[in-house]
Amino acid sequence: MSTRWLITVLAALVFAVPTHAASIQARLIRATNKADDSPPVDAALKDIAPKLKKRFGFESYRLMGTQQQSLDKESTSRLNLGEGFVVFIKPKSVEKTAHELDVQWWSGRALLVKTTVKISEKSSLLIKGPEVGDDWIILALTMQE
Repeated sequence: MSTRWLITVLAALVFAVPTHAASIQARLIRATNKADDSPPVDAALKDIAPKLKKRFGFESYRLMGTQQQSLDKESTSRLNLGEGFVVFIKPKSVEKTAHELDVQWWSGRALLVKTTVKISEKSSLLIKGPEVGDDWIILALTMQE
């Protein structure tokens, strides 16, 4: 009887351990070549600065808005980045450390991007958005553990 009880308790503990939910950080970035007195890359973007510079080639990157949220496989996450920009993210699947996500990026009532992407944990995906004069708006999605 005691062995059966021990096995039941151990099995309950194994299955009761919560799974570690991944979270996504969305950052709205303005890329420009206009010179000003501030540093070329906003301190909040230092983790993705080399990737921004290599991919887009602008002189300066400024964070306009950010939001981080845990991903729930059963629901769509809404991330409000300010300036009228909103991102909707719906997890589709997880393969090892790569997360497949449906992404919709909106500016007001205008759909800018609708796509399915794969992002590995601790990595970032950069999406070019609309041009504003000579500047570009960029969406950075970073998968967190």
